[in-house]
Amino acid sequence: MTSSPSESRPLVRVVFCGAVDDGKSTLLGHLLYGTDTATLDEISFVSSAEAIDGKLDYSLFVDGLESEREQGITIDVAHRTLILDSGQRIQLLDSPGHAQYTRNMAVATASADIAVLVIDATRGIRDQSLRHALIAQLMGVRHIVVTLNKLDAVDDVAGAVTALTAEFTERLTAMTHRNVAEDARATVTVIALSGRTGANVIEVEPTFPVGEWPTLFAALEGLSADVRASRSQSDGNDYGNGNGNAPFRMSVHFVNRLKRTRRYLGRLSGRAPEVGTHVTVFPSGESAHIVEVEWASDRSAGSPVSIELDREIDISRGDVIAEAAAYDSLPVFQGFLADVVCLSPDGITLGQTYSLMSGPLEVPCHIDVTRYSVNPETGNQLVGQPLGVNDIARVEVSTSRPIALTTFTESRDTGGFILVNRSTGETVAVGMNRGGLTRKSDVTRHAFTLSRQTRERATGIRGCVLWVTGLPGCGKSTLANALEVELFHQGVHTVILDGDTIRQTLSDDLGFSPEDRSENVRRVSRVAQLLLDTGCVVIVTLVSPYREDRALARGLFADGDFIEVFVDTPVEVCAERDPKGLYARAKQDPTMNLTGVTSPYETPETPELHIDGTAPVTESLARLMAVVNNRRAH
Repeated sequence: MTSSPSESRPLVRVVFCGAVDDGKSTLLGHLLYGTDTATLDEISFVSSAEAIDGKLDYSLFVDGLESEREQGITIDVAHRTLILDSGQRIQLLDSPGHAQYTRNMAVATASADIAVLVIDATRGIRDQSLRHALIAQLMGVRHIVVTLNKLDAVDDVAGAVTALTAEFTERLTAMTHRNVAEDARATVTVIALSGRTGANVIEVEPTFPVGEWPTLFAALEGLSADVRASRSQSDGNDYGNGNGNAPFRMSVHFVNRLKRTRRYLGRLSGRAPEVGTHVTVFPSGESAHIVEVEWASDRSAGSPVSIELDREIDISRGDVIAEAAAYDSLPVFQGFLADVVCLSPDGITLGQTYSLMSGPLEVPCHIDVTRYSVNPETGNQLVGQPLGVNDIARVEVSTSRPIALTTFTESRDTGGFILVNRSTGETVAVGMNRGGLTRKSDVTRHAFTLSRQTRERATGIRGCVLWVTGLPGCGKSTLANALEVELFHQGVHTVILDGDTIRQTLSDDLGFSPEDRSENVRRVSRVAQLLLDTGCVVIVTLVSPYREDRALARGLFADGDFIEVFVDTPVEVCAERDPKGLYARAKQDPTMNLTGVTSPYETPETPELHIDGTAPVTESLARLMAVVNNRRAH
């Protein structure tokens, strides 16, 4: 049974942003107080607080945390509702200006339709102001209201407004021209005001210059109407900028198992589904027909919907149910371009595995390449710079399997994502998909006649990757050499990928930073993957100091094909052997990145083979041979 849809619509959302101490909370508080939106309890509290120059401290209307009031800054995002003269309600979000809390500003902006960018006219335009303006546009905000605040403290108001408007326009234009697609650029309007005195906040101040909108309140009234009109033109689709006439698509958030059937719950994207609609499921490709539809609210895009199919199909959280006729046009890829805002103090590490989360979708991924980062002061694109906290960058993302992800311009909901550290659960970055790369899902391997299985049947042994790890000087290469000689005499095909040889060839462009070490492991694991397809035994001798990198390498292979061998040799013994003089050099040069001395080595927790590096080579060789011989055909 299909429930009757309501006529509810999400509120227009307005985020207040800008640099710290530019007066966002004061301006927002004055707006709430002047429109009688503040509660009596709030008015009583603010009235009893210490006044500032004989006027209420309007920031207290929104700075609710004790630490915010003590420090006089915004930390968390405050949500308030404002009723306009038209009777429409809008949601106001007060975001922090501190660079330390850029993540909170980004979260607030992710759902906003309008951004009020507050600039302290006495301080001028700061880098954080431009950073917020860029983030707002990248996150889909289509209207920016630039409020030149604290003009009551400026002698030449008209001159200051003219100069600041010209400077902001020039710098923002340069930044958006280089870094924001033309169809994603926001409209910009400037209002001269004072949040402390209330000039041009709600009532017009005759001594201040008049722009496109006479007051901030008038701008919010007019721009909110524009947002609602834009939503109406797209058939009421106010969910993530999507198209209400587009084919039905739904990402599955939850599978509800009933006695005799299953219901698939998600949020609607595209036009509303009907009983009888023919659908296909990604990634399985299985098809069915809808036999029942239930709505939690209205039928606009973004509304929760539950559907039942006419046959049992294996559908899980994160799968996509789409109209069968449009299934082939689903945006499916394994590599894509994205704009990211780095939120982690540790930055973003190229090659490190993160969890990409977009709605119900969760999939391992890594950043392959940073095409450029943006200098917020000049708008210039910087190449070759590491990505640190608050950096904005264009990157290439690779996922472990093909995913269906629209561009952010098409839909905020199905085109936006976050990157999460898989070990700590920390949100590392927020990202916006800008389009797929012709790199993975669009490339098909040629099916050669001689397969790995054919070669293995000929040799009588199943190939594998023996990933030999341990400290420098622990004996990895010595063991690998002995193993290869023994296997050669037995007619077994082998290849050794030795760390030193790799460093002189494939990875001669890499150093020994954590990022470069991770990239080295990534490259070697991919080469080992290709060599394994020939059916041979691949012996990798690589320090590979980080567990996460070794886990990433293991994830490229089928169960049983990746065998981790830990050569456990005390660092003192390694230093005594010191066949290449590395430990002696590290002792003289503390800046040298030598694993086990000046750089960490994370020992394997559950290797398939744990070898004592101080034992005789013949004894260790016998254990390695036993592993290989177990892979012979019986």
